[in-house]
Amino acid sequence: MQLLKKFFRKKTICKGIVGISFLQNGIAVAISNYLENNKLSLVHCEFIDSGKPEDQLDSLTKLADRHNLAEYDCHLVLTSDNYRRINIEAPAVAKNETLEAIRWKINELIDFPIDKAVIDYYETPMAVRANSSKMLEVIASPIDVIRGQVEKCAQAGLQLKVIDIQETTLRNLAVHTPENKRGIALLYLLEFSGTLLIQKETTIYVSRKFEIGYKRLDLDRPYSSDSPVANAHNNLALEIQRSLDYVESYYGIPPIPALAVIPLAENTHNLLDSLNSNLGITARMIDLSTLIDCDILVNDRTQSLCAPVIGATLRHAIETA
Repeated sequence: MQLLKKFFRKKTICKGIVGISFLQNGIAVAISNYLENNKLSLVHCEFIDSGKPEDQLDSLTKLADRHNLAEYDCHLVLTSDNYRRINIEAPAVAKNETLEAIRWKINELIDFPIDKAVIDYYETPMAVRANSSKMLEVIASPIDVIRGQVEKCAQAGLQLKVIDIQETTLRNLAVHTPENKRGIALLYLLEFSGTLLIQKETTIYVSRKFEIGYKRLDLDRPYSSDSPVANAHNNLALEIQRSLDYVESYYGIPPIPALAVIPLAENTHNLLDSLNSNLGITARMIDLSTLIDCDILVNDRTQSLCAPVIGATLRHAIETA
């Protein structure tokens, strides 16, 4: 999503793309360099533990100096709590009037003033049902939230080019899976929430956020159907299965063949055991460092925290495909 273009500055050289995301307890960073064939290779990825906002700026400035990040295009990735997603029927107006019409339609659907919101959108696929309407996925974020992160990037000397959202950066990862042409479901679990993305050949069919994170699943011990947290495991599987069934019936695409799981910091195998026991499709872990062109090894914890920013560095490949 290209937002707040007035903050973006031009430069004469570009060594690659750096993905940045400000989390509550730190900063996720991924750096990819351009190769001779204009493709990108991941050369650095880390999560910088940092709590206070002023500590984040100091850490980011040191990182930018160490890796000469002023020579990179910066892609800022908003976390899912930085914005709201609203699915609406496309307004019957001219294209240049769409954003204004969207503002009017979502005014009562967001919990912050519409005149202090940054709005963007993307089209969703048409359903196969008769008389289906064209739908839009609208992204709304408080401008103060974005401005604070943009200014932090600017103060660290970064050259901001794109402001992206979690769903599209995860899509960029899913595109690199072997199942991309047939369609793939991608599961990304954080401590207290999760995102399920279902996409096919760069088209997002479903993106759902749910309040089931890996902390609720008690993954320190092997999965058992009679464990105290079995209901949480069942609810997670039910959310996924409903989404798979919905995509198949509403959009008329063939059944999704697999669920790709982004690694957790630890105990991903116990999550896979649970999913394979409760779902009708195979769940497997994907190692992001083998999925894309990568010169480094990225451990599970780093992949868990940095998946969206790794995906942000792959935006170029999606745009030029």
